[in-house]
Formats: sequence, structure tokens, C-alpha cells
Amino acid sequence: MEVVDEATPLSYERYTGNWMGSTCGWLMTTETMPMLIRGVPKTLPGLRNFYMAGQWVEPGGSVPLAAASGKAVIQLLCAADGKAFAVSTPAFS
Repeated sequence: MEVVDEATPLSYERYTGNWMGSTCGWLMTTETMPMLIRGVPKTLPGLRNFYMAGQWVEPGGSVPLAAASGKAVIQLLCAADGKAFAVSTPAFS
């Protein structure tokens, strides 16, 4: 017997509450497009040392954007600590 677990738009809507089963976090409209340029704040007023990262913080949503969101938060943490942010890429053989 083989079993395959398949997600459909209805699955996304049921288990995540995403509108109409959307797999991405944001619907691109004339209202949300400016967020692509200026981004969504990664902090909340009144909460110290709280940073947000993930699909819902980056317009468009996706795994790569969620990862980029984490990188942006690390850059904010480095800036707050007065440390330089540096990226290194591993050498592939």
C-alpha cells in the first residue's frame, strides 16, 4: 500500500487560514506594492528585543523571502550591537 499526502489550496486554507488557500503570504495589489519597496517593519513599538522574521513579514511570501527576512533581522541585530554584518559563502568542490 502506498500513501501520498497531497496539499491542495483547500488544505492550505483549512490548516493555515490562508485566504482562498494561498501558498504565499501577500496578494500583490496597488495597496501592497509599496511594501515591496520600503518593506514591513521587523519590530513592534513597545517591545524591546523583539524581531519578526518569516513569510508574513515579507510581501510576496515564499521560502526564499522567509530566509531573506531572517537575514534582514540579523543585520538589524548586528547594527544594534554596533557590529559589522558580513556574509561568507562556502567553497564548493
